[in-house]
Amino acid sequence: MEVMEGENAAFFVEVEQDDMDICWFKDGLQLQETHQTIIKSFGKTHILVFVNTSYQDSGTITFMAGRSTTSSKLRVKSERIHTWLCEAHKLFYLKKRDFLKITHLMYYQEVGSQEWQRCLTTETATSAEVLGDSVPCEGDYRFRICCVNKYGRSGHVEFPKVVHLAPGPKIKTPLKNAVVTEGEDAVFSTELSANLIGTWFLNSQQLQDSGLFSITQSKNQHTLRIHQVPNVYDGAEITFIATGVRDSATLQIKAPEEKFLPMSEMDTKKTTEVGNPIVLYCEVSHPTANVQWFKDGQELHVEEGLNIQSDGNMRRIVIQSAEYFHSGVYTCQSNNDILTFNVNVEAPPVSFKEIMQEERQKSAMELDPVVLTCELSRPDEPAYWFKDGVAVLQSDNITIQSEGTMKRLIIRSAALPDAGMYTCQAGDQTMSFSLSRSNKSAMELDPVVLTCELSRPDEPAYWFKDGVAVLQSDNITIQSEGTMKRLIIRSAALPDAGMYTCQAGDQTMSFSVNIKGNSRNTGSLLLLESYCI
Repeated sequence: MEVMEGENAAFFVEVEQDDMDICWFKDGLQLQETHQTIIKSFGKTHILVFVNTSYQDSGTITFMAGRSTTSSKLRVKSERIHTWLCEAHKLFYLKKRDFLKITHLMYYQEVGSQEWQRCLTTETATSAEVLGDSVPCEGDYRFRICCVNKYGRSGHVEFPKVVHLAPGPKIKTPLKNAVVTEGEDAVFSTELSANLIGTWFLNSQQLQDSGLFSITQSKNQHTLRIHQVPNVYDGAEITFIATGVRDSATLQIKAPEEKFLPMSEMDTKKTTEVGNPIVLYCEVSHPTANVQWFKDGQELHVEEGLNIQSDGNMRRIVIQSAEYFHSGVYTCQSNNDILTFNVNVEAPPVSFKEIMQEERQKSAMELDPVVLTCELSRPDEPAYWFKDGVAVLQSDNITIQSEGTMKRLIIRSAALPDAGMYTCQAGDQTMSFSLSRSNKSAMELDPVVLTCELSRPDEPAYWFKDGVAVLQSDNITIQSEGTMKRLIIRSAALPDAGMYTCQAGDQTMSFSVNIKGNSRNTGSLLLLESYCI
């Protein structure tokens, strides 16, 4: 429908039934009855009248009854300028046969300006219509017209009145079609030539500012943001409507590109110990990406001790307690993208369980059996035995046993050369044992000789008794002959009994001396010998 400014515009609709729920809308906004908007119903007939219309009343009028709708466009025209052209024809001599070939040129001049600007070119010889959109801005304008044909140009005929015109709103920046990835934000924006209130629609449904939709206006700029668009909006029509303005665009949603974000080598190569948790994680480019986990080519599923997690863009696999069989190559797959992890489960560092000091310092009589025992923290770690730094091999007289965590070295029949420093080594951990040869007890006044042999003659040796250094005296002689080191007690007394130690560097050798009381001197000699590397 087209009407002139100041005229009334009436719309009539007839429905099938009485008493139906009806609504009138203009540009998507429901109309209410006012002194300039009349809404009436007479049975099946419904009427909408705009009284004394203005340019702002232009728009789309929609009538809704139940689920049925019908629409019509209302266009309110600005004041027309009719300029009869007879005066121009009189001033311009034309041959009758060329009369229909006349072209009319219309110009406008804003009051206060000296310049005339062309606003219309027409071949209609009766009247010319100039709308408000023909001028750049609101103001008072004069108009004039002239005629042109192949013979020349006529003089100008000026319209005698000044007319006030205002251009209607225009779209300066139209909406653009948007192509976004599912889950991303879609933004639609338009700029108008005037500051107007507008309404947004998605597939003809009016939108409100909410958690999913953000609607903002900054002067003439209108913006709609759809947050984390779901795939159901693919192909949707986005429409913006304001007074005299309507623009639309389409929303296209593409499937997200499922890729893994790069990871450092440290994050993809995991080494852990038995019993520790294993956590493998990756980050995908889209929170809805589907991810599958594999180990050595076999797909993994949630089970006891194995948990698969998804949190936003993060994907994790958690193994509560690592075992040796968890070592292998793990892969995280999403479409055609693959991320690989190498997992190596190692045993924890081995350690020795503490034992009594008496068990680590052994003394034995000749031909006695000797058992050296150490206990490890785990049974799978091998142990190696050394004597004075040289590996001990199994023989007829020496047995090496390994029963779970217990490691033993058994000397079936001890001899003088078996004395020395023994070491049990497991991994980078060691435990040392000292073995000394003990002899028969000495009687009072008997001489006692303690002897040890070193591996080289230039190493000094120091003697201690019960931890106190032994010094040479009238009754005690300390000798050093090459590799042989001796401590001689000329006449033993009860206070001489105790634990004697010969120390060379960080190596030690111990002797146990027992003195028995005796009323008669038997003249016996107690000789203790040992070897130290």
